[in-house]
Amino acid sequence: MSIYRKYGKEELILIFKNKVYKWFITLLKIMLFIGLSYVLLRPVLFMLSTALKSREDLIDPTVVWIPKHPTLENFKKAFESLNYLNAFKNSLIISILPAIFNVISCSMIGYGLARFKFKERELIFALILFTLVVPPQVLLIPLYVFYQRFDILGLIKLIKGETLNLLNTYYPIVLPTILGGGLRSGLFIYIFRQFFRGMSKELEEAAYVDGASPFQTYLRIFVPNSIPAIVTVFLFSLVWHWNDVFEPSVFIGDFDKYTLSLNLANIRAIITGGTQIFDPLLILPPQYAGAILVILPMLIFYIFTQRFFVESVERTGIVG
Repeated sequence: MSIYRKYGKEELILIFKNKVYKWFITLLKIMLFIGLSYVLLRPVLFMLSTALKSREDLIDPTVVWIPKHPTLENFKKAFESLNYLNAFKNSLIISILPAIFNVISCSMIGYGLARFKFKERELIFALILFTLVVPPQVLLIPLYVFYQRFDILGLIKLIKGETLNLLNTYYPIVLPTILGGGLRSGLFIYIFRQFFRGMSKELEEAAYVDGASPFQTYLRIFVPNSIPAIVTVFLFSLVWHWNDVFEPSVFIGDFDKYTLSLNLANIRAIITGGTQIFDPLLILPPQYAGAILVILPMLIFYIFTQRFFVESVERTGIVG
């Protein structure tokens, strides 16, 4: 008796169809991956190619992707125009500080909305989510006036005799994050709330039995177990504040306090000296070089933290 199974004609056809189907699905996945990679990487590769081109390459119609006379002169010009080192320091300040404060304040608010039961809880949570759909331009004038004449319940004016002018400082960007009202804070509160709701209630009850207060329970039980949510919120907040142009352009007017993103938005005016007379062939390469220099720190940061970021996003369940 043969040890090999003898397949009939219909079984062979079915096996062949299954293999063809698997090959087709694999080919489709590969094509989809290549297509998405092309869509995502083409702008970056085009910027890099243009940034490395010399003037001779720019006027040569035969040069499309690979420069014949590559140069780093455009990066040097962009580095100087961006006031890179000083702007890099400014970007770190208004990115790291808000990220830290967002983690602290939003985790506390999320903990309160997730674990405490009170009548207005759902209403407060709905209002927090509503802040996500309110365009920041709507609040521009009120916020500008508020920080121009900053006062806390009239106490500052009572003590100093006048209000504080916080414009042209980083306080209008950092202060809201301390109270959970910064850039995208509503989303961060939502992330923490959903994460804390999924944690075991027995841990909380055991802490209360041991005599822990609600704040001690939050600090000793919930915070150490919410590392995935903390990493996710910190990274999102860091990147969004790094790329933000709107708030710095409104509240900061001193060039020495400009961030990299804000300098990049104004790089054409910086290179041309504020005039409208310019040669596109001379402007585009430094612009693209500047864009690469701005995204490079976040790209390097992501390369070293991508494993933690992916794991954190999966565990917080914010996708889908």
